[in-house]
Formats: sequence, structure tokens, C-alpha cells
Amino acid sequence: MVFGNSFVKDTNGDAVVEAAILFPVMIMIFSALVLLAIYLPTRATLQNATQYAATVIATEQSDEWLFFDRGSMSLRWEKDKRNLKNVYENLFSNSGGVQDKGEEIVTRVEGRSLSSKAGTLNVVCCIANKIVYKEVVVTATREFTVPSGLSFIGFPDTIPITVTSTAVVQNGDEFIRDIDIAVDFVKYISEKLGLNDIADSISTVGGKIAGFLGWS
Repeated sequence: MVFGNSFVKDTNGDAVVEAAILFPVMIMIFSALVLLAIYLPTRATLQNATQYAATVIATEQSDEWLFFDRGSMSLRWEKDKRNLKNVYENLFSNSGGVQDKGEEIVTRVEGRSLSSKAGTLNVVCCIANKIVYKEVVVTATREFTVPSGLSFIGFPDTIPITVTSTAVVQNGDEFIRDIDIAVDFVKYISEKLGLNDIADSISTVGGKIAGFLGWS
């Protein structure tokens, strides 16, 4: 009987058992914090780099008289517009070194940051030619290796971080052209469907109502 009571009350080894249960959980929590500390700054850095690259490429193809100085990594104003490329020369193509320039800008901007550079960096730049506007799209993916082995719980060995940034090419002449096209299209539809008479009738009725209420 004494043996039984002493066996039940014996607490030797409890700390070892608790540590064996809690240690894997603590390791996973610590690993998750480390991954989060790597993931968030890396994603923020890539977002900044891709947005800057998209803005630079879109600005160079606009009519703002600006060009990208690779030495200072900044946009410069060009006094003589004849030195700039024709803003419409790449209207229906993705040529003009867009891929190389975007990759260089993203790599150099990211290199200035303090975030982790582990893993491989892949940059894809393209121009989406729309009917109304032209949009520059820059996508960057950095794939880094997980610092601690968590494969025993099905965690991947590498984690890709992908961000995409866009910028619209702003051309005053192109904007005016698109507005003219839209106005001509509305006029054509109005004449084709006889909407002018309806609009005039609505305007006449509106004028009578305004006069009745003393608004005119």
C-alpha cells in the first residue's frame, strides 16, 4: 500500500515530460516568428522596388520630358525633347529594353535595403497595351530557403514571395485622342439610334420644370 501511494505522489521526471511535449511547439512558434521577420520586410522591399521600376518605365514612355539616369537611379528632366524617344514608338510592342531596365532597377533598389537577399530573384516586365491606356506591369519573385528544417510537419523547404506593381503611361496627346474617339462614338450612337431627339425632349421638359419652379 505504501508503495502504491509513493508511486502516485512521485513527481520526478515531470519537467522532462513537459519539456518533451512543449519543446516541439516552441520550436515551431520560434520558426514561424523567424519566417515572418524575413517575409514581411522582403515583401515590402520588393513592392517598393517593383513600383519604382514600373513608375520609371511608364514615365520614360510618357510625354513628361523625363528620362531615367542609371548613375543616380533617379528621373531627370531633359531640356531638349529631341533627345527623348518617341512616346509612340513602342505603342504596340514590348520592345525598347523594358525587361532589362525593369530587372536592373528592381535589383538595384532591392540591393539598397537591409532585408534578406537569400534565394533567387526573378523579375518579369511587360507592357499591357490597352485601347484607352498603356500599362506597365512589373512582377518580382524571390524564393528563399526556410532557415529551419520543418519538413517533418509538411512545411516546404522554400517559400516564394511574389509581388506585382503597375503604372499607367500618361500621355496628354493620347488622352485627348481617346476623348475625341469617345465623343465621336457617342455622337455616332446618338445619331444611329435617334437619341438626339430624346435628349432634346428631355432638355425641353427639364427647362419647363425649372421655369415652373422659378429656377430659371
